Amino acid sequence: MSSSRLAITAALSFLAAAAGCAHEEKVQPAPRPVTQAPPPVARKAAPPAPVAEAPEAPKPKEDVAVFFDFDSSLLKDDGRRVLQGVADAVRKQNASLAIEGNCDELGTTEYNLALGEERARAAKSYLVHLGVPANKIATVSYGSQRPRYVGHDDDAHAKNRRDDLIVR
Repeated sequence: MSSSRLAITAALSFLAAAAGCAHEEKVQPAPRPVTQAPPPVARKAAPPAPVAEAPEAPKPKEDVAVFFDFDSSLLKDDGRRVLQGVADAVRKQNASLAIEGNCDELGTTEYNLALGEERARAAKSYLVHLGVPANKIATVSYGSQRPRYVGHDDDAHAKNRRDDLIVR
């Protein structure tokens, strides 16, 4: 019995070892042949569809600015042209308008507030002259408190001497 016991033990040991080492062999798929796509067919480009041009009119809440010379509230010719366009838009749209007077940083706070108010009133007066009802125009002066252009040079100062016109 000892030899049969030894044979059984050996057989079981062999089976246990074989079971522990058993693993699945991964089969690699065969590589696919590389195919080239056919060359693109030359097509004649279709002409672009015509685009209808809409008449240009200022949109509500569009910012427009009128610029002034140093220490002045006199409207320049380019400012008058801008105001004429704004007047047309306000009348056509039956909109209202806000005029915000601004200044550069070179004067005192009180002086800049007063100059900003003069600039806003000058723009309002011209718009009323062009037929915009006065009750459709609101004015406010921010003086130098809301600079749009940051800087302490002549260019920034010139750009901050303005009225902002906001069509609503």
